[in-house]
Amino acid sequence: MPTTAAKRALFETASAARSALRGAGRAAATRAVLERAAETLGGWPGTVGLYVAIRDELNPIRLAESLAAGGRDLALPCTPEWGRPMVFRRWSPGDPLVRGRMNVPEPAPDADIVVPDAFLVPPVAFDRRCFRIGYGAGFYDRTLAAVRTVRPDRPVRTLGIAFACQEVSAVPDEPHDIPLDAIATEHDLFRRP
Repeated sequence: MPTTAAKRALFETASAARSALRGAGRAAATRAVLERAAETLGGWPGTVGLYVAIRDELNPIRLAESLAAGGRDLALPCTPEWGRPMVFRRWSPGDPLVRGRMNVPEPAPDADIVVPDAFLVPPVAFDRRCFRIGYGAGFYDRTLAAVRTVRPDRPVRTLGIAFACQEVSAVPDEPHDIPLDAIATEHDLFRRP
């Protein structure tokens, strides 16, 4: 859960709005978001770190299939010990997944570890400055900080994908929060100022 009362309130509002988006409207919005994300990722070379949708997150599987068909290398995160950065393992659509530490599907432990060049991130809430609220564990913030420390000479790009209804006026950012480079919705692509 988010760390402050203000973030928790925004989390609840955005989470409820995301849950309320159903049926044909959700399907159309998902297609539009994934098209915008594919266009953006097309200009960012290298391995893409994706995620497996949990709860009612926007599901990126069609994007993963499209990227893989186009020859992109993909990876999925493995849930680390609490307080540690995530490890990403090579993965392609159709590869088997196992239940990870937090019961989230992830690649098998024998899949190669890779460091993605671009990360697809699922915000629960976001603002136009590209700050996000997640589930409050800090996994992405720790992971991005660690990757940028080990690879200071190579760009590490981040793209959030979310429905427009998850946008909030302002995320109360804290010193440890890392803004994303861009966030794609069904209506817009917001880039970090």
